[in-house]
Amino acid sequence: MKKDVIIRFVGSAGDGLVSIGILFSKILKKHNFNILGFRSYQSVIRGGYNTYQIRACNSKVLSVGEEADIIFLLNKNVAKLHKPTEGSKAMVIYDDDSFDLEDLDYPEDIKKLPIPLASITKEISKLRILKNIVGFGAISQILGLDETLIKEVIFEQFGSKGEEVIFTNNEALEKGIKYAEDNNWPELWEKHKYEKAQQMLISGNEALALGMLSAGLKFYSGYPMTPATSIVHYLTKHLPKLGIIVKQTEDEIAAIGMAVGASYCGARAATGTSGGGFSLMTEIIGMAGIEEIPLVVISSQRAGPSTGMATKTEQADLFQAYGASQGEFPKVIIAPYDVEDAFNVGIEALEIAEKYQVVVIVLMDLYLSESNSTVRKLDLRRKNKRFEILDNPPEDFRRYQFSENGISPRTIPGTKNGMFFTGSSERNEAGTSLASTLAGLPDTLPIRVKMVEKRMKKLDTLVKELENPQLEGTENAEITIVSWGSTINIVREAVLHLKEEGITANHLHLKYLNPFHEEVVTKILQKAKTTLCVEQNYTGQLRDYIRMKTGVNIEHKLLRWDGEPIVTSQIVAKVKEVVKNE
Repeated sequence: MKKDVIIRFVGSAGDGLVSIGILFSKILKKHNFNILGFRSYQSVIRGGYNTYQIRACNSKVLSVGEEADIIFLLNKNVAKLHKPTEGSKAMVIYDDDSFDLEDLDYPEDIKKLPIPLASITKEISKLRILKNIVGFGAISQILGLDETLIKEVIFEQFGSKGEEVIFTNNEALEKGIKYAEDNNWPELWEKHKYEKAQQMLISGNEALALGMLSAGLKFYSGYPMTPATSIVHYLTKHLPKLGIIVKQTEDEIAAIGMAVGASYCGARAATGTSGGGFSLMTEIIGMAGIEEIPLVVISSQRAGPSTGMATKTEQADLFQAYGASQGEFPKVIIAPYDVEDAFNVGIEALEIAEKYQVVVIVLMDLYLSESNSTVRKLDLRRKNKRFEILDNPPEDFRRYQFSENGISPRTIPGTKNGMFFTGSSERNEAGTSLASTLAGLPDTLPIRVKMVEKRMKKLDTLVKELENPQLEGTENAEITIVSWGSTINIVREAVLHLKEEGITANHLHLKYLNPFHEEVVTKILQKAKTTLCVEQNYTGQLRDYIRMKTGVNIEHKLLRWDGEPIVTSQIVAKVKEVVKNE
């Protein structure tokens, strides 16, 4: 019996593949399994080739895995497209009312499991979509799942649609189970009594949104752009209970402008987009930077440039974030690494933005944004940290007052004695512009110097508060693997596989990209025997960034830029190649 299982649903756009994947994920969650699910899809409304892969086990799931144990083919067209990626020894379930795998020349070593889905569904209802539930029943028999728990999930999912819908779905489930039983389908797991589920199922974007909500988010604006759009959907869905404003704008410029305005007036505010929309936002990011207005900007990376591949993942926007807008000003860049961390970063980003009066850029990527994962514990009772906004400023209040840590006193519009000038131009402590008639005069030159220094001091103060990056594993390993963003757990899984093969690897993962822990990272990398940077882009942006910041050159790189996530076997193969040649 396997310790874990990988299930892959293969269908076309329009087949409801996300709904299928999430519903089956909920079924596995109900059985108290840990799961990780991810959809690979094309940017089409109908047709195309989509997959939804779920990995489930009792321990932490580090990746969605590679070769599937169970494959459910939803139609003949996708069966043809899927054949080149077919793994060995998989159990392949398909509707033999619609097509025959024998005609498609599938590998001989797979286990073909035909089931007359169309015929079985017709016995129940005219709704063709029920064939998916019949398939669920057959898969649940292979996995030894509890029929009662599955019916609880069906009730939770469809209960609002009435008793007849519940009845027909239950009947479809039962017929799928019976067919697998009657035809002696193999079993991967034995049936047993499952513990009550103790976790929640949530995506990276949803976790990030939930974190921001728990940190007191009051305003969110965005223009729909994959893969950031689901943040708006999630927040809007819960609007009635939240007492916040969520605004879908006409474009990304309006989105960031509204968020800046809301923050200027004292609300915790954020906006989100992907690389193309972020390009439009950068001018206002600079304005927020010089006006010292707290702001969180989420950029979920996808394959570019321009429209690129809108539904495919990448990590190629690091330098876009670092260089956002012209000139120099303090901006914070944080790259969450998994679903649980996305929740924590949602809190952290809003608090840092407010405390330091800076722009915080949260660099997600499509793989993390759209992955669905079980999470055992989120600190939803954490007290909301707020940072001082003066409600009774002194009569000589100066909004941009020079300070040791770079943070100046702040008021919101309408505060007595708290009025000040601001704008997109450089200024003195009171906010009076130096950009036109005063620019270059001897008296104003030191002010410009001190104002730039004041703003940049914020990063020097902040970096001391951020948690230092830690080296995972033994110090004297044969190789040190460096990563950022959503590759963290894939690297961790690779390290475990390498250990089984007698190769020791340790792992340095970087979450805080600006400000950067230069001394800590330099010391770790200088001690390494050899180094490998793993990232999803063509040029090795993190590798170049580390060299820029530390002078250390990471010797080797593993890069992927075809739009699909890096997988464990790629890392294992690359490490073995590097170690062999050292």
